[in-house]
Amino acid sequence: MSSRDSMASLLSLADQVRYYDQRWSKFDHANLYCLERSVFVLDAIRAEGTDYPRICDLGCGAGWLTNILSAFGPTIGVELSPQAVQQARERYPGADFVCADATRWEPGRGEFDFVVSQEVLEHIVDKPAYLRVARQSLKAGGCLIMTTPNLKVLNAIPEAERKAVWETQPVELPVDRSGLNTLLAETGFHVIRTSSAVWGAGRTGLHRLVNSSKLQDALRAAHLNRYWQKALLQRDFGMYLLTVARAR
Repeated sequence: MSSRDSMASLLSLADQVRYYDQRWSKFDHANLYCLERSVFVLDAIRAEGTDYPRICDLGCGAGWLTNILSAFGPTIGVELSPQAVQQARERYPGADFVCADATRWEPGRGEFDFVVSQEVLEHIVDKPAYLRVARQSLKAGGCLIMTTPNLKVLNAIPEAERKAVWETQPVELPVDRSGLNTLLAETGFHVIRTSSAVWGAGRTGLHRLVNSSKLQDALRAAHLNRYWQKALLQRDFGMYLLTVARAR
């Protein structure tokens, strides 16, 4: 375990509950980054062609995405913060909400067609435990749909800029694609689809070159900028990793 992991593990669950109670009590609306990630989640569900799917939003925060998903099938949101769960139940009566630690929650085995994990894994110390809960809750052949910050891109953003964009939560342990794929394979998943979202964030090394304004201007003049952006996102140059993994 790295020193960073060790420090994170010292945070008590009570400390995290207090933080998320305060954070989600101030929630009003989701931003455009949330919108882009939710489009990916909905598209992944659509691609599977399942009518009225049973869905779990594992680490649902304020519950706004849980509410959207509940329009397409029975949906349950699982969240650590009692404050968030109480508010979500009042705001979104069409979905169900459970207050629980997502690394220890005990769902019915094979209960869901989809488990959605939007910006959760990076805030979990025991990532295998979280993914095992997701795997247990999925039926055979069900899908985990996950978004998480891309460590490769985060490391290419100056620290001051990172702090301006991201709110620092009690646990901040993002992963890169290789690490994520390894975790998924070890916890019973087979990755079937990968991409990334929100290009242009990296500022150093190779990211500085591929995201340069001069290159973008030249590509735009040649009407190639959209193809370039699509290629970059497929190669994980986006700020968020997008993953669909099937339960084995």
